[in-house]
Amino acid sequence: MSSRPWRARMIGTPAAIAAAMLLAACGSSGGTTAGSGSSSPSASSNSSSSLLTITTGAAGTFQDDFNPYSPNVEDPTNGMIYETLFFYDTAKAGVVDPWLGTSYAWSDGGKTLTVQLRHGVKWTDGKPFTSADVAYTFNLALKNAALNKFALPLKSVTTSGPYTVAINFKQSAYTDAYYALGRVDILPQHIWQSVKDPTTFLNSHPVGTGAFELSKFSGQVFTLTANPHYYMPGLPHFKTIRFLAFSGNTTSDAAIESGEVDWAGSFIPNIKQTYLAKNPKFVVSDIPLSTAFLVPNLVSGPTSKLAVRQAISAAVNRTSISNTVYNGYAPPTNPEALITPNYNSVLDPALASAAFGSPSAAKAKSILTRAGIKTPLNLTVDMVNGYTDYLSDLQIMVQELKPAGINLTIDQPAYTQFTSIQDTGKFQLLMDNFGYTPTPWSYYYSILDSTITKPIGQVDTVGNFGRYKNPEVDTLLSQIADTTSASVQNPDFYKIENIFTKDLPLIPLFEQQDEIEFNGNAVANYPSVTNPYGAPAVYIQPDMGWIAARLVPAK
Repeated sequence: MSSRPWRARMIGTPAAIAAAMLLAACGSSGGTTAGSGSSSPSASSNSSSSLLTITTGAAGTFQDDFNPYSPNVEDPTNGMIYETLFFYDTAKAGVVDPWLGTSYAWSDGGKTLTVQLRHGVKWTDGKPFTSADVAYTFNLALKNAALNKFALPLKSVTTSGPYTVAINFKQSAYTDAYYALGRVDILPQHIWQSVKDPTTFLNSHPVGTGAFELSKFSGQVFTLTANPHYYMPGLPHFKTIRFLAFSGNTTSDAAIESGEVDWAGSFIPNIKQTYLAKNPKFVVSDIPLSTAFLVPNLVSGPTSKLAVRQAISAAVNRTSISNTVYNGYAPPTNPEALITPNYNSVLDPALASAAFGSPSAAKAKSILTRAGIKTPLNLTVDMVNGYTDYLSDLQIMVQELKPAGINLTIDQPAYTQFTSIQDTGKFQLLMDNFGYTPTPWSYYYSILDSTITKPIGQVDTVGNFGRYKNPEVDTLLSQIADTTSASVQNPDFYKIENIFTKDLPLIPLFEQQDEIEFNGNAVANYPSVTNPYGAPAVYIQPDMGWIAARLVPAK
């Protein structure tokens, strides 16, 4: 199952990250070539060339926007064009590789992060990359809260020579290492210092350090070519990457199934029969990375009432949806919405067997009646137009909720309109999925912490779209961030998990499987369960950039 997630988040256990980063001075994940099946006639128009064709799903017309701060930024911006200091493997918690940085060290009780930078890196315009670029990027966030997307508690940034930078925080920030080192795209000072307003700048001619650079752009297709200045020997293997736009899953599926697309993440019904059976070299890389939710508005309207959220959850038949829409590939998640097995290390043992009860419309209606909520209750849920699997999910839910006294109307705005609705909090319910992160702290932080959200009407691009506010959860997340000791962190995780099951700040549905399609006639060395050197989803940043540089043309 692979409806395109909106701005995927990535994370990893703080203790594992701290340990891994201390060892990050050498090496990088490469991985061996995943099996590409037996020989057969090519099903790709570019199998013998160094051209890789990608679709990121039913996102509609491309926007000429390569600004990392923009809510409408095109996917390859983060990872293919701009790079972070380190690469945190979303598919394998705790694995961290050097990227623009080579090593780092904490000091002052977790308040100072000193990073050693890679030598010999150039921007795509040939100018040298130095510590001044890193300092400039973090100072942008320090001086403008709108550019501090992850609410990093920045205090100051200093440099020592061209290859050393110290990031100083107002408080202990161990768990912020992931965001600071693995999510902040480093920008060229010599370009951006002339930009009047970084929040509105389209950056249609991006200059980055990544393995690729933009060469051609249109609303239906744009092309990246290999960066001639790239610093990692032998990378990238593909010389040209072409992105294709589709308005919905139906058209993108047809292109994928015909072999016109080499790397995709579209929902394909009956994928074994309609895709895998068509060609022995077609491959699905399936690594579960997120949770699908109904996201309620917690500030105003009916869904701000706990009883309404409980009633919806009680009426929904998650197993039926999984079997009907996803052929059982997307089993119901747990009530605490913890992504397992990746986050098992922080799972409360008392919740190890927790599961949703049998769905019951009568129970749901009883919950509403006891709370004094009159029925029928009319609700509207927003989903991205063209996400055919989500539409099927919601159509089933419409039928399940009606006997409970809830009339659910489905609205299907275009992708850009949906993101505006989501970011500003102007909705009753949304259907979306969250996760795609190497740490459980970041996962819960992005969807629950009230310190990173904005009032209704203002843009939040991090994840707490329902505007959940619980001071106890904020405190627990802060306490986890203050240490790298699992024995101290885990009890706080347990408390968060139990609060989640009681508050239902989001309504968990099912595991979001990362069913990503690769045309083995054209591409090899793709990530797999046995070789998870990155999250293979084409919409996961910056993993897609890390992987794109390491994919190789099939022989």
